[in-house]
Amino acid sequence: MNTAHRIPHTTFCLLLSVFLLISPPAYAQKKQKKSAKQPVKQTEITADERKQSVIFADGLREFYSQNYSGATKSFQEVVKQNPKNDAAYYLLYKIAAEQQDYLLASHYLKEAIKLDKKNEWYQIDLAEVYEKLGDYASAVKIWEDICKVKYNNEYYLMSLANSYAHLGKLQEVIKVYDRIESIVGKNDAITEVKKNIWLYLNDVKNAVREYEKLLELYPHEIEYYIIAGEIYLSNNMPDKAFPFFREAMQIDAQNPVLNLMLSNYYEITKKPEESFEALLRAFSSKELEIEEKIPILKTYLANAFRLQTPEILEKTKKLALTTAEAHPYDLEGWTAVAKLNALENNFPAAKLFYEICIELDETQFSVWEDYLYVLSKLEDYQTIVANEKLIEEYFPTHATIQYGLALALYKEKQFEGALRAAKQALSFTFENSFVADLNLLLGDIAIELGQKEEAVKYWKTAQRRGISSPELQNKIEANQ
Repeated sequence: MNTAHRIPHTTFCLLLSVFLLISPPAYAQKKQKKSAKQPVKQTEITADERKQSVIFADGLREFYSQNYSGATKSFQEVVKQNPKNDAAYYLLYKIAAEQQDYLLASHYLKEAIKLDKKNEWYQIDLAEVYEKLGDYASAVKIWEDICKVKYNNEYYLMSLANSYAHLGKLQEVIKVYDRIESIVGKNDAITEVKKNIWLYLNDVKNAVREYEKLLELYPHEIEYYIIAGEIYLSNNMPDKAFPFFREAMQIDAQNPVLNLMLSNYYEITKKPEESFEALLRAFSSKELEIEEKIPILKTYLANAFRLQTPEILEKTKKLALTTAEAHPYDLEGWTAVAKLNALENNFPAAKLFYEICIELDETQFSVWEDYLYVLSKLEDYQTIVANEKLIEEYFPTHATIQYGLALALYKEKQFEGALRAAKQALSFTFENSFVADLNLLLGDIAIELGQKEEAVKYWKTAQRRGISSPELQNKIEANQ
């Protein structure tokens, strides 16, 4: 039970216990007539009432000690002796609710309400118990009555809206949210909920109308124009979307979210060049988070690798460079540029861009894998060897990277290091063709170290794994 707008139950119950100890019964107070001439006659507390107060106090102690069994016995004894004690019924409800027995909890609450029909806290708790039971129809009835009395309490109205929503009465939910807005004013979160309800009801016009209401109050708020336009655009109404986008452009034509929407709009209306230009404007903004850009960039990158047409390659490279310039400390733009240069066989440029990536983060496996591939294409084995310590530190168990290092060390005639790296790679791979390549390299390294028997053994393993070139056969025969 939410206690944000009520007396905490601890205080409430302690006050009740004190009240029972020092106050006369309520019915006696009502019958006493106050007179200016006569003093009010005090009613003495009976022995039974004192006994009940003691039992009630015992029950409270047990309740706050979480001895619910003992507390239940005490409060049941109170209502047995005094069936009109609504506070005892209320505490029995609290115990049942703590034990998640909401059916029993509702029973005790109803008994308390019979004795004190005007107690709004009892009513509120019962509504919340009905919600726990999934009986939203009963909850709605109570919330409706409460909201008639407490007409300007947004908490109760939210509870009413929640119960309506569970009953599928979405039009009623919107009406309640309208009432809340009349109390707290226009609210982005409420508007968003109302928009989603209208769209669920397939009422696009009213969904947009919610943002038009906001624009009447805040005509220079670009976000509302964008959202309104997006609603129409995502519901295949581009002609109705564009006037909102046009108004937004009058406020800030460089807004990145607006330009993303314009890119979608121009794509739908078959204007690819305008679509790409709007996308570039969006990507050039530092305000648009890179997480928003990555999925789009990856789609372009995938198409570039798949189609490899000059047009798609050029557009993807522009998009990647724009991303890198807007987010110079993030890898995504730079790696995309590096990949595209490698795809075009521009290995010197690819090398430079991969080195920017490594400077930003030297621990990325995929970057190193591609970087070693580019260096091998350039036959720049010295650079690979120069990075031996970093490779050993970060990628001791990555077979492909260890293989690249082994090959570079072999080419640079550092045969002991090459042998170590190649064996390291072999211990972390089981893929047949890769095992064959490694054994071929190990044989070449072993022969350089004067280990003929080992070399032949490696070469024969390479043959068994699938390499059957005449050159390999000649090596074996020459060293047996």
